[in-house]
Amino acid sequence: MNQPIEQIRFDIETLIDECRPSSILCVGEGAHRFVETYVAQREVMQRPCAVTKMSETALHDLKQSQRYDVGIIVNTLEYLEKDDSNQLVARLRDLHTTRFVVLVRVGGDWEDLKSEWHVSDFLSFGMKLVNRYQIDGKPMHIYTYDISTYKKTPEWLNPKDWANPELWDKFRW
Repeated sequence: MNQPIEQIRFDIETLIDECRPSSILCVGEGAHRFVETYVAQREVMQRPCAVTKMSETALHDLKQSQRYDVGIIVNTLEYLEKDDSNQLVARLRDLHTTRFVVLVRVGGDWEDLKSEWHVSDFLSFGMKLVNRYQIDGKPMHIYTYDISTYKKTPEWLNPKDWANPELWDKFRW
């Protein structure tokens, strides 16, 4: 059981290192443990990183919150009602972060959860699956959202293909 936990920690720390945030929002019990190494490294370099911790009632706390470089949600979504969880993810995505990471128990195999999550739920938010894990034979996933990689601009969507000024006098549309 220890191996998946270490792999999860490594994957989340890697995602945070890639972003190089100066402010991090940690939602849920234990989320701050995933950023301790990064924060310690920033302190050594004399570039402090502000970490804000919020509990499972984060939806109410977020209404008065600021914008963060990165958000981390751990052990939260599956313990909230589905509507509250959806609102939390949507608020993080739309208002409070440019990127965030979610560690969540997936499927109906887990006990004592208020809401059940599936891959399609996260894909509908525009998130990407980073990795899948098995904890005691039950699935756990990491998803990420980054506005800069959310949607690639298609090659045809540029001013060059929108209009052909050289044809304006030749054809009548």
